[in-house]
Formats: sequence, structure tokens, C-alpha cells
Amino acid sequence: MNSSYQQHVIIIDSIDPIWLSTLFLLGFVSIIGTIGNLLVLGVFIQHHFWPHLHLKYRHIHLNQKLNSLNTNELCTDDNNHYIIHIHESNEQLFNKTTGTPTFFILVLACVDLLVCCFVVPLTFYMEYIHLQPSNVIWCKTHAFLNICNIMFSSLLVIAIALERYLTICHPLRRILTMKRAKYLTLCLAIFCIIYGILGALHHTLDVTQNEPFIKQCCDTQEIFNATYLQLLTYDILQKGNTASFILSILSVIILYSLILNVVIKTHRYNHFSVIQQNLSYTTNNSRLLNNTKILNNNNNNNQIITHSSMNLNNTNVNNKNIEQLNKHRKSIGNKLKMNLSIKNIKESTLWRELRSASVLFVVAVVYIIVFTPALLTANKLVQFNLLAYNTYYLNNMSNPLIYCFMSNAFRKKLKILLFNSIISLKCCHNKPYHHHHHQQQQQQQQQQNQLQQQRQHSQLNQLQQRRKQYFRARQLINKNNNVNNNMLLKTNFSENKQTPLTTSIQ
Repeated sequence: MNSSYQQHVIIIDSIDPIWLSTLFLLGFVSIIGTIGNLLVLGVFIQHHFWPHLHLKYRHIHLNQKLNSLNTNELCTDDNNHYIIHIHESNEQLFNKTTGTPTFFILVLACVDLLVCCFVVPLTFYMEYIHLQPSNVIWCKTHAFLNICNIMFSSLLVIAIALERYLTICHPLRRILTMKRAKYLTLCLAIFCIIYGILGALHHTLDVTQNEPFIKQCCDTQEIFNATYLQLLTYDILQKGNTASFILSILSVIILYSLILNVVIKTHRYNHFSVIQQNLSYTTNNSRLLNNTKILNNNNNNNQIITHSSMNLNNTNVNNKNIEQLNKHRKSIGNKLKMNLSIKNIKESTLWRELRSASVLFVVAVVYIIVFTPALLTANKLVQFNLLAYNTYYLNNMSNPLIYCFMSNAFRKKLKILLFNSIISLKCCHNKPYHHHHHQQQQQQQQQQNQLQQQRQHSQLNQLQQRRKQYFRARQLINKNNNVNNNMLLKTNFSENKQTPLTTSIQ
């Protein structure tokens, strides 16, 4: 008993804590990364194949916004523009996204899922057996998958930064379309597969200079009988990995700084243009007010000097001028509203592109931070540390967390996915109660539809009443104008009769 206890204590003392922490890191990355990337793919698959779920939540959101407004205020133009703006914003939020940023996010999710499902468990197994497998195939497979992952991640970060730069800084050229993005990704994947095959040829199961009595997975640099050509090609491949990582860092810094410069310039331009439009609108209003004041003064002077019949004619002419000025003022206001609405649309599209750029920029920054320790360790710039060498697998786990924290639309879609999955599980466990629950939902939907129809009916009635009042007012105005015209005709006719009598008397 004492001897077995002593052996157990010796084994515990001989276990390396860095080795244990590395195994824990790999297991954690494999579990969390698989779940997170499955959720990302599930969100996009559900949104692509079952869009009616998002339409339902969109209608609920619209009804809440409409209920927040009063029925009397809904008839005005400003609130109608507000309702249209709400509807358009929700259409932009819940519609089917098929842009190049979505495509690159899906590619990242697929690659991360494959890495977390296959590459990380294989690395866990290789580290658990201390890189001493029974066959050389394990060594070559492990090297091939790791080299492909590192190279493809670096090139994909460069492609994403280039796509964001072309979309935001050159939006009218449409250089990197969806078709070209797919071809670019396919070419990068083929290049990484070829590069991974060349790298796997330089890994084998053999004794090394450090362990001359134990066969383990090693590269060409650690083998005794390596030729000069093998060492040269291995050195080229290793420098290629380093060059791709440095190129990704430079592309992220340069391209995203250019994007930031464009954003600052557009913000300044929009700010000054809005100020100029407001100033022009105020000057036009002041001119129109001065013109109306002059016309009103002319009306008063004409009433004092001229005859009553002439006064009526002048007031009619001046009223027409005032109506024309009011129409001109309304046209200026409508033009200003149209310009502002067009600017809001442009700013909303720019803001959408910038939000996707910010998310992908954080993805690139996390990639650089996580890959730096592995790069320094692989190039022997720092002392070898097993935990630091395997930190680059955190990149494959971090992307779903970035989307969840930075994208409001992704959070909403994830809630819809989880909510529907929970409901389906409850329905499977409680089948007898499912029919009753479904009937209750149908009744609630019918009640909501009836309430919505009643609100629409009341709004239509109010609009009809306002139209009737408007037509009545127009009829009264026309009657008054007809009476005034008849009075003028009578006075003119009487004056014409009196003039020949006076001439005959004379």
C-alpha cells in the first residue's frame, strides 16, 4: 500500500502543469467553439430556409411602434414619414442578407467548426500521447491540418479587409462581387491545400536530436539525416507562414485606417451640408415672410384709396399671390425633406457597412493577438512554451462570441432560434397539450388581427371626416366667391345704365 501510494505521488509530481493547462485549453476550445459555430450556422440556415419566423417578429415590432403613436397623430405627414422609416429599418434588419460580409462570416464559421470538431481534438490526442503516435499518418495529418488552418486564416483576414475597403471606399465600382468573392475563397482554399501538402511532407515519425531513443512527430529541421534540399524547402515554407501573418497585420492596419479616413471625411461633409441646407431654408422662409408682409400692406393701402369694387379685385389677386407663395414654401420644405431622407438612406447604408466592418476588424485584431505567441514560439524568437504555442486555436472559438457581443441583429436571430427550439422540445414532451396551446395561439392572433382592423377602420373614418370637412370648406369658399362675383356684375351693370342717362341729361 505504501509503495503504490508513493508511486502515485511521484506520478502527480512529475505531471507538467503547462501540459495540463494546454490539454484543458484544447478541450475548452473544442467544446465551446463547436457549440458557438453551430449556433452561428444555425442562425443563418434558419434565416435562409425559414424566413417566416422573422416576419412574425417583424410584424410584432411594427405593431408595438404603431401602438406607441396616437391615432390623431397618425394622420399627419411627419408621423407617416416616421412610420415608413420604422418599416424600412425593420426591413433592413430582418431581410435576407446575401452580401459578401455574410458570405465571409459563413466561411469563417464553417472553417472554425471544422477546426473545433476535428483539428483541435486531434491536437488534444497528439499532446496527450506526447507526439508519439503508432503510425506516421497521424503526424502528417496533424501537420497538414494545422498548416492549412494557419495559412487560410491569414489569407482570409486579408481578403475580408480588402472587401471592406472596396465596399466602403469605392461603393460604386462593385469590384469584389459575390461571384468573385466565391472564386477568391476557392482559390485561397486550393492554395492552402497545396501548401499544407508540401508542409506535411516535411513532418515524419522519427528520432530527434533531443530524444535519440524515442520516436515522435518531428519536422525536417530536427532529423539527423536531413538533406540540404529538405532543409531549404522547409525554411521556405516556414518563412511563408511568417510572411502571410505579417502581411495580414499590415493589410489590417493599412486598409482599416483608410476606411477610418473615409468615414471621417463623409461625416464632416454631411455635417456641413446639413448646416448649409438649414441656412438656405431659413433665408427662403424669411424672404417669403417679407413678401407676404408687403402684399398685406398693399392690400391695406388699396382698401383705403381705391373703390370697393377695385378693392375686391385686388384682394383676390393678392390672395392668389399668397397662395402661390405658400405653395412655393411647401415645395421648398418638401425638397428639403426629400434631400434629408436621401441622406438618411445613404447614412444608414454607410452605417450598416461600417458596423459589419467594425465586427470584422475585431475578428482580425483577435486573430493577430492570438497568433502572435505561436509565431514567436515557432520562429524560436522566445523560449518554447507549449501553452503559448497552442493559443492560436482560440481564434476559432472567439468569432461567435464577437458576433454575439457586437451584432444586435445576430442576438435577435439567436433568440428566435433558441426560442423556437425550446418550444419544439416542449411540444414533443407535451403532445396532449399541444393542440390546446395551438388553439390559444390562434385565438390570440385573431384578437390581435381584429384590434388592428378596428384601429385601421378608425383611422380611415378620421381621414374621411377630414376630407368631408375640407370639401365643405371648399364649397363655402366657392359660394362666397360666386356671391362676390354676382355683386360685382350687378354694380357694373347699374353703373353702365346710369352713364347713358347722365349723358342724355347733359
